[in-house]
Amino acid sequence: MSIKQLYSYFFYILYGIWFKIDKSFGATGPFPTKMKALICMFGIEVWLVFSIALYFGYFFNIHPHIVFFSFFGLAPFIILLVMKWFIFEKDDRWENYVKEFNRWSPKKNRAGAWIVIIVILFIVFNFIYSLHLNPPPGGLKW
Repeated sequence: MSIKQLYSYFFYILYGIWFKIDKSFGATGPFPTKMKALICMFGIEVWLVFSIALYFGYFFNIHPHIVFFSFFGLAPFIILLVMKWFIFEKDDRWENYVKEFNRWSPKKNRAGAWIVIIVILFIVFNFIYSLHLNPPPGGLKW
């Protein structure tokens, strides 16, 4: 599998989760299912970017003050959003990914879903641990 296929499968699993939630609750709102999956992907990727930055600061003892609304503060997020647009939104490519992965066997899809869930949990716990290692100035406020 290529990196692009893995990334689109990550979308497919989140899309499937949101599709089942929307179907069970009869949700019809301003956000379509694909948008909810993309927002979840973006959130998980933001946690990954922040945890990498926190680990970088912890291990190299470099704590640059980067203003969020500057080029260096927004560049990773703009890159993620542009990448999502090219991979999923342009020409509604996300529909092709959903059709492609729907053709997989249930056993293969189940194994892939578990891998995606484990990766998501790893990123979430990794972000929490990186906050523990390198808390923001003034400490964590829970």
